[in-house]
Formats: sequence, C-alpha cells, structure tokens
Amino acid sequence: MSLFLALNPLIFLYYLTHISMKWNSVIDKSLEVLRNSDRGYVLMDMYNNILTPEEAAFNKISVTPFNAMKFIQTQFSAMGLDISDKNVRIKLIALLEEFDRLQKDRIK
Repeated sequence: MSLFLALNPLIFLYYLTHISMKWNSVIDKSLEVLRNSDRGYVLMDMYNNILTPEEAAFNKISVTPFNAMKFIQTQFSAMGLDISDKNVRIKLIALLEEFDRLQKDRIK
C-alpha cells in the first residue's frame, strides 16, 4: 500500500489529511479528558460522555469511573504512539519546540 501512496500524490495527500484529522481528534479528546479528570479519573455515563462529579450528582446520572491516564495511553497507542514512554514524550516535546522555532524564523 505504501508504494501505491508514493506513486499517487493525491491519494497520499488525502491519506495524510485523514491521519491528521484522527490525530487532531485524539489530542482534543485527551485534553478534554485531562481537563475533566479528578485525581487521574474521569466519570463517564452510559453514552461515553465525560462528566464532572458535580454534573453527575446534580443531574442524577449514573456514571462509571475510568482511569484517565490509561484511557489516553490506549488512544495514543491505537494511533501508533507509545505516550507512556518518557523518552518518546521528551522527543515529542523537543520536536514541537523545534518546529515552533523554525516557524518563527520563517515568518521573520
């Protein structure tokens, strides 16, 4: 399949865009999970909506606690990135910082 993508640039661009959209949604979902976590746990209702303890209590919604870190690790592992590895996280931070630096230099 990679040879096919290399030979057809339009399909390759579509493939990259599709992957980018997946990464974007995984990152957004992970940030939402972290913002709503309480000591590393989130509460989810039967429709997989993330709720704060206050929302669940006020609306009398039955929820199940989930380990937020495990949830995030599973999401990123499914996309091929082992975010539980500290070296990978350090390299990712370095990559993003270098990318930002180059982008700022390019603008000037």
